[in-house]
This record gives sequence, structure tokens and C-alpha cells, in this order.
Amino acid sequence: MQLFNRSQFTELSQKEAQIYVSIYTPTERQSTDGYQSSRIYFKNALSEAQSKLMSDFGLTEQEAEVFLADGTRVLDDLEFWKHSSDMLAFLAYDGEGTFLKLPLELEAPRCEVSIRPYLLPLIPELNDDGHFYLLVLNLKEAQLFEVTRSTIQQVTLSDNVAISYTEKIEEADNQKALQHRSGVGQAGAIFHGQGSGSDEERKVEILQYYHRLSASIDPVLHQNPLPLLLAGVEYLIPIYKEASKYPYIVEPYLTGSYTENDMLTLSAESWEMMEPYFLEERKARKEEYGLFASQGQGESDTNAVLLTALSGGVDTLFIRKGEEIWGTYDTEKFAVTIDTSANETNYSLLNEAARKTKEFGGKVYLVEPEVMPAEGARLAGIFRYPITEVVEDEGRSVQ
Repeated sequence: MQLFNRSQFTELSQKEAQIYVSIYTPTERQSTDGYQSSRIYFKNALSEAQSKLMSDFGLTEQEAEVFLADGTRVLDDLEFWKHSSDMLAFLAYDGEGTFLKLPLELEAPRCEVSIRPYLLPLIPELNDDGHFYLLVLNLKEAQLFEVTRSTIQQVTLSDNVAISYTEKIEEADNQKALQHRSGVGQAGAIFHGQGSGSDEERKVEILQYYHRLSASIDPVLHQNPLPLLLAGVEYLIPIYKEASKYPYIVEPYLTGSYTENDMLTLSAESWEMMEPYFLEERKARKEEYGLFASQGQGESDTNAVLLTALSGGVDTLFIRKGEEIWGTYDTEKFAVTIDTSANETNYSLLNEAARKTKEFGGKVYLVEPEVMPAEGARLAGIFRYPITEVVEDEGRSVQ
């Protein structure tokens, strides 16, 4: 699996087109029936998109089929479905189609056809709310995973990442042994971990290897910074931490000898260790919101938060899960019009608020109703500067 990062999100959000189709469907990682469930979910979503293109945007049946051709093309491509994650995203616009396979839970398929891309389901992939990296430090093979409460998936690293220390050190040890047997080198030399200096020498070798490993992995992590949990034999963890410059390594660590067959164990044990961390983070965010709100730098009024977010003034945006607000934003009048439902001329204002917040380097959280920082609110925000009053422009319609 390749990581989805902020630059990709920004690129998608800035695509200009007259019509966007945004489809999100659950997928299976393993299947005994040719991934039928995944394919049916996606086929049904394509049918829904085709109907909306024809009914809401006036496309003919043939034009709608051409618009969705990239999606239709993969329906019978078994290799495409064999390499699935937990969610498939398909974004189509102006004859182009983009697929994303992500380790995110999706309760039900979603299909949006609008004049803007619908990207809210991608937000959890870009923040640290129950979402983290796990690096397993096995000397035979270092493995990087992306983990949530219910998912774990290995991150594909490029071929130039030196993931195995053992192969290199075995080559060196074999060369030393050969020299020893042939009488080359110091008389009486002892190798393979024995002797007074060998442990320290091996530690230095491991540290040097971890410097190389972290130099390769850290740039990958920085594409979408999330907390990093280290796992492995206990003595290796402080060595790696000494070598790494990644600033989001968390404590404590997960200690043990893990192999590629221990993914389920890793998933359960890593979440058990990280859950208190995320609970504390959520508590801290709620307290932070309360503090900023008391100083006039936080708000839960729908219009005030929308207007501030759409103008780039929100540092942290909280959106209640399952919530949706359709309408339009007039940049010249600094006004929002909220509609009762989606139509061919409006778009998701929550999606736009999230997109704009991300564009200005802020954070966006989709949160359960019971943990919203402002009880009963549809959305809430911590602002970049104090907002004393949001004046509604004359003639703005709000429903």
C-alpha cells in the first residue's frame, strides 16, 4: 500500500472541472468469491452516479457512460480487486478517473455528484485522531504499517530503502570468518558476538544501519505526519530512537519479537497501547477549544465557523460525523447560502470548510457527537485570531 498524503489531497481539491463524481465504497482485502461484495458495492455506486449525471446534469446515457468509463473498466479486473484495502475511492472529472485504496472503515457506500470534489471521507487519513504508524524493528526486515482501531496495513517502501540489517551484517561476518580461517587479521580474534568488544561493535553497526534506515523512512512519514509507535526487541528501540530525527515518536514502546505473520497480534497490541494516547489527545483538544472559545477565538455557531473556515481563518475544525450542509459561498459578499438538500448548483459547505482549513495548514477532525467539543454543535472551530462578531450580509438566505 502506498501512503496517501496531504499534497495529493491538495491536488485533488484544486482540480477544476464542471462536474465531479466522488464515490467511496467498502472493499475486502481477502475474498473467497472473487471479491463479489466489493465489486457489487462499486457497481451499484457507478449506477447511482450515472443516474445523477443524467437527471441532475443533463448528460445523455452515452455521455454518462464515457464519464465513468475508468470506473466501469475495473469491474472485471480481478487483479485490481486482489490488491484492495478497506475503502476504495473513485474520483472522476472531465474524462479522468483517480482511484485510491485506503485503510479506512466505511459504514456504507457514498456517491456524490457535484460541481466540487467531495473529499470529507479522506480526512481521517490525514490526521492523527486514532490513526498512527507502526514501525517493527526486526533485524531481518524492518516493516512499516499504517494502523487504526480496526485496520492494519503494511506500507510499501521503495526498493532503495535498506530494510534488512541481517543480510548486510551476515556478509560482513562471513568475510571476517573467512579471514580468520585463512589466518588474515589479528591472531586469536573472536567473532559472532563473542569477546569483550563485540557487543559494543555490533551496537555501533546497528546504530549506523538505523541512521540509514531512518534517513529513508522519515521523508515518507513526513508526507503525512502521524504518531509513530516503535515495536521490536527491547534493546533495538532506543538505538533506533537515537538514530531517527522524526519528531512524532511516541512512548511507551511495543516490545517483543514480531514476524510478518503477527499482523493480527500487532494490530491488537498496538491499538491497546495507543488508545489511551488518543483519548488524552481528544481530551486536550476539547479543553483547548474551551479555552480559546472563552477568549473569543473559538466558536460553534454554524454560520460563524463556516465563514471563518472558508476565508482561511480556522486553525482546528471539528465536524460532527454524519453531518452535512449543502449550499454555496459568495467570496465577494462574504456570505453563505444554506440549502435544504444537494442540487446541481450547490456543494457541501462542510467539505469546502475542511478543504480550506487543510489548504491553510490547519487540522480537521470528524468526531462522534458525544466527543464534539461543543455539545450539540454540527461543527466547531478554533480560530487563528479572535473573532468578535460575524456580521451577516443583508439579503443572505439561511435555512
